[in-house]
Amino acid sequence: MPVLLAIITAAALLTACGSKGGDSNDAVNRVYPEGEGKLYDGTSIEGVTAPESTAQPETTKGSAKQTTTAPAETKSTDSTQASTVQPTTITTDVPPDNITGANINPYLGSIQSEVIAEIESHSVKSISLSQTELTVTAGESKTLEVSYEPSDAVDKTCTAEVSNNCVKASASGKTVTVTGVNAGTCTLTVSSKNGHKATCNITVKRAEQEITDDTVLPHGELCTAANASRWAEAVASHLESKGVTRDTSLRGGGISLRTDSDKSDMSFNSARKSFVSQAEYEAALVTNGSWSGYIFNCSAESLGGGEYAIIITIVSKGE
Repeated sequence: MPVLLAIITAAALLTACGSKGGDSNDAVNRVYPEGEGKLYDGTSIEGVTAPESTAQPETTKGSAKQTTTAPAETKSTDSTQASTVQPTTITTDVPPDNITGANINPYLGSIQSEVIAEIESHSVKSISLSQTELTVTAGESKTLEVSYEPSDAVDKTCTAEVSNNCVKASASGKTVTVTGVNAGTCTLTVSSKNGHKATCNITVKRAEQEITDDTVLPHGELCTAANASRWAEAVASHLESKGVTRDTSLRGGGISLRTDSDKSDMSFNSARKSFVSQAEYEAALVTNGSWSGYIFNCSAESLGGGEYAIIITIVSKGE
């Protein structure tokens, strides 16, 4: 009977373990309380695998064995001995950092100075042009060379400007191209990126073309010695057509028709008509309209400075 009672008791214990609704781990934990896959008495149960054991620190029943390594603590036995921390010395005359404005790195100032000095040594100090005087024809293009000092300057770029629209100019690195547009003069100014300047005086000539007596010309091209003589001859021919006798030996003062009187940007024919009209008006005042009773002479004289006068000497035949 004792044997039967022991079996019934063991069965009841196993039934109780499975009837609490827990998972299989609950049963395993009860069967293997030590996690070694065996019952209390050391026997195994078929079909049940014990969970993997986790290595634990070595222990001894009744007292836990733990090994702890703590940092050694050094205590001063002499209260009069206190550790002295030397303060960090930062140079006060170091330029501030570009980003924060503070003297973060005591070496930053010297580095900045070296970088700035290096950049400055390779910056443009001056520029010059291959010509300071240039003549082009309208429609013609010429190139000027730009020199930089020092020769190993890093930023060799420039811009070009002109004082009026008689030329067009464009800059590209070491060259400036100038194209004539209208007859006249202007000043070309070339500037480096950091503000250094060089200049060139430019004269633009009228493009070669077939010039007739009806071609409009600027005053300087219109008033020439040859044209002044031709105008004087035109005036003489007109007065002769009125009945006044021409005498080439006649000299002396008379009527003066100047080429600087509203003779700018005109053609030869336009100026001729103007001189003939003026000559007829002035001669009519002298002759009172009696053209046949007078003699005259007509010639051109230089007034200097590119100006001329058509001198008409007219007197009565009886004088």
